[in-house]
Amino acid sequence: MSLSLKRKKFLQLFQTINNKNIKYRGPLILRIYGLMNELELSNENRYLLCNFIDQNSERFDLNKDIYDINNDVSLNQLFLFAYNKARTSNLIPKLYSEYVNTVNAISQKIDTYANFS
Repeated sequence: MSLSLKRKKFLQLFQTINNKNIKYRGPLILRIYGLMNELELSNENRYLLCNFIDQNSERFDLNKDIYDINNDVSLNQLFLFAYNKARTSNLIPKLYSEYVNTVNAISQKIDTYANFS
């Protein structure tokens, strides 16, 4: 996929998610997750999920270090674990915020890359 198409998709997504009054964030989290995978940003997705799980490992009663076991599970399993734990621990807004911050950072990186090329 070309850089301009990636920028367009991220711009559309950014305009959607940047609204502070979004009531149902779960579907948007899933949409961002899917779009990142579609745009071949699965490493960024895995890093975001591991970071979120690590930050909340005490709340999730996680006995093992997520960074040691993250490559033993699929990205989908990692996402489902993080999402379910976020939902049961009332951390959906925090997971949503992690995704919004990631989209912002990637968008800035794409803009910077476009300005230098």
